Amino acid sequence: MKKVLTPIKVISVSTFVKLGLLINLALYYLLCGDLAHATKIPSKEHEKVIPPYDLHYTADLGGIKIQARHQLYFEDGLYRVKNNAKSFLGKVTEYGSFDISKDGSIVPLKYSKQRKTVMSKRSETQVFDWAKNTCLYTTDKRQGTMNIVQGHFDTLSLTQQLRLDLAFGLKKMSYTMIKRDKLKSYQFNVVGRELMTIRNGTYNSLVVERIENNSSKKTRIWFASDWDYVPLKIETYEKKGKKVMVLDKGIVNTLSIVPINNTIEIQE
Repeated sequence: MKKVLTPIKVISVSTFVKLGLLINLALYYLLCGDLAHATKIPSKEHEKVIPPYDLHYTADLGGIKIQARHQLYFEDGLYRVKNNAKSFLGKVTEYGSFDISKDGSIVPLKYSKQRKTVMSKRSETQVFDWAKNTCLYTTDKRQGTMNIVQGHFDTLSLTQQLRLDLAFGLKKMSYTMIKRDKLKSYQFNVVGRELMTIRNGTYNSLVVERIENNSSKKTRIWFASDWDYVPLKIETYEKKGKKVMVLDKGIVNTLSIVPINNTIEIQE
């Protein structure tokens, strides 16, 4: 039987975080109508289905140091995500909005990205029209419309769907993401649980690997299982080198993210 290290003091916290997320989702499905067309719901029952967060990261991309901030909040009846990343070379800002359908799927509504560097500026937007099942995309050089179905995501909404699926205990996940004017498939596998030690302490984590078509590339993500599955660390290995992003500090649902203090061995 496999042995797993689990914290003494955070067992109840972990349990309530997971149960709270699942209970809120269940209540939402019972109380809210279908979101087939992704219209805004006047009810506030789903406001706490996915708790808000404010996360600060440090990344090392092949020797280039980057500071990043990821925010999720609920405003004007919709979930909103804002990601910032900056270094001496420039800045990248992403915005997204989404809702949650009756079956528990993330429904993306709008995505935008602006990249400013010392050499150039680039931008793109995606506007999802679920009444027509189309997505209007705009880049610096082109604009067009593509057909979409439920289960198509932008970059930010895909991450939120992955977190929800992990909370529900899924082990193998497959998603389709819109990247500029193309559809790309992404597959993820849960490979186990691990005590992950980062700068400010040790955390219980669920380890997820992205299945790559390129055999020379490997991406691994450690999600904080006691803290609503926010990413603790992301590592990507490829021929050009190693890319790493690590959580510095964060807040989930008004609570500061703190490491575990004591561990014992239990049977899984």
